[in-house]
Amino acid sequence: MSDPLVSTIEFEVHGYDCGYGGALRPFALVNFLQESAGINATVLGIGMDDLHGRGQTWMLSRLELRVDALPCDGDRVIVRTWPAGAKKLFAMRALDMRRPDGSSLVRAVYAYLVVDVEARRPLRPDHVFGGQMPCSPEGFPIPDYSFDIPEAETPAVSFIQRVRGRHIDYNGHANNAHLINWLADAAMPEGQRRELSSLRIEFAAEALEGDELYATCGRAKNSFIGSAFGADLFSTELKRGDAKVAAALVGLK
Repeated sequence: MSDPLVSTIEFEVHGYDCGYGGALRPFALVNFLQESAGINATVLGIGMDDLHGRGQTWMLSRLELRVDALPCDGDRVIVRTWPAGAKKLFAMRALDMRRPDGSSLVRAVYAYLVVDVEARRPLRPDHVFGGQMPCSPEGFPIPDYSFDIPEAETPAVSFIQRVRGRHIDYNGHANNAHLINWLADAAMPEGQRRELSSLRIEFAAEALEGDELYATCGRAKNSFIGSAFGADLFSTELKRGDAKVAAALVGLK
């Protein structure tokens, strides 16, 4: 018997998702996952429109993502996603991307905040949703997930990015997919083509139109998990002056 809390969404990967020749890029990957999460929330009656009617909104706060393989141009992928209950202020969500034959591509755990739009403060999801956040028995596709991000050993500026109008979403700030893309780009060596193998993100503050963000990168301290992921691990940050906007642990192979 199928779980009514689980949504299954199919996507086709196009050349513009991959840079015409490579594997699926981080920006397209997280957009596939974000769209799937939104579809599932809408089906369950807790989507953006439902929250906006009450002066509330969803904001992504944390995530961990592990890549088993990445699809390429012309591939079809299937994303399954489901709500995974609440942990304090976080509404947890699980996502799983596979090929049509069932082989694993990407597994992810997301932690969202329900935010009062006017006050710009988070609300407890159990209070917002009448005592209990929906929770599928499917569990988490990454049982040992973590949102911990070690500091960089010797961080250096990779580039400077100005937030433009095209980056702004309906919450009035730069959409998380752009921030994730910049955090991943900060770790990509110039002139090399390397694939994402893992990703942890922490969003610390909103990035607004006109903000000038400094992207920094350095090898991650205490990166003992690197060998387990088969990857080099880098800690990256986006900063507005001295204030941290977002941080990431980026695994590359």
